[in-house]
Amino acid sequence: MKKVFSIFALAVLLLGFTACNNDDDDYRIQTITGEILNNSVDIAEGQSVKVASSPIVMELNITNSTVSINYSVAVTNSNTATVSLTDVALEPNETYNCYTFSAANGGTGITNLNGYYRPETGCLYIEFIVLGSHRVMSTANLYYPYLKYNITYNENGDTKESPNGEMMIYINPKDMSAQLAMGNFALSESSGAIQQVVFYGLQAEATSTGYKVTYTGDQRSTDGYYTLNAFDGTISNSGKAVSGTFTLNGSYNGTFEGKAFAN
Repeated sequence: MKKVFSIFALAVLLLGFTACNNDDDDYRIQTITGEILNNSVDIAEGQSVKVASSPIVMELNITNSTVSINYSVAVTNSNTATVSLTDVALEPNETYNCYTFSAANGGTGITNLNGYYRPETGCLYIEFIVLGSHRVMSTANLYYPYLKYNITYNENGDTKESPNGEMMIYINPKDMSAQLAMGNFALSESSGAIQQVVFYGLQAEATSTGYKVTYTGDQRSTDGYYTLNAFDGTISNSGKAVSGTFTLNGSYNGTFEGKAFAN
């Protein structure tokens, strides 16, 4: 399993999950609480109609390999649906390097529920249909540990590939502002590896498959060492994939492509 991105130390960028264990003679249950980001898409229109975060409670039965989940989703400005799962089987998936789970009925009016969960990173992705009219994508931690950067130095055309890169994006649903964390990449063959760089001030827009995250200007990183001049990122596959372009320090043009789960 790939190690957890060091940006996890920055709680401000997380829809933070916390956990506690309840021990019993016959089984052990881990209760996880936090916030989850929900994007509701009108299926007929093919457009996002509501983005909001909500509290979520997960209970993992370690011995029986099952999960119970409960949270509510604002499907539209006036309609809410509640996901309610009890003791649904967690299936190890070697292809995606995570656990998957599914339910034909995930609550009142909720059908076709599918989920992906990777405990090592806290990545939780859930998709489902509400009353046949809306598709909801729920995501905790838009984190992409399987990511590759290609960065070109404009002055001489030299390109550096960083195949083990990582990225995390935090979206605030109240104003759709976004924060960006990039890690494990180098600007050139001669430069050292950048373990972590964080930028604020980006903007997100919900789409039918995820989000569009953009920035144009001159944004200094939180450590003051780097400047983000441009960013154009697409979060797709219901949040499980990311790709795009960026410019750093006015001299480096980069591309990136990554996934939350291996395949």
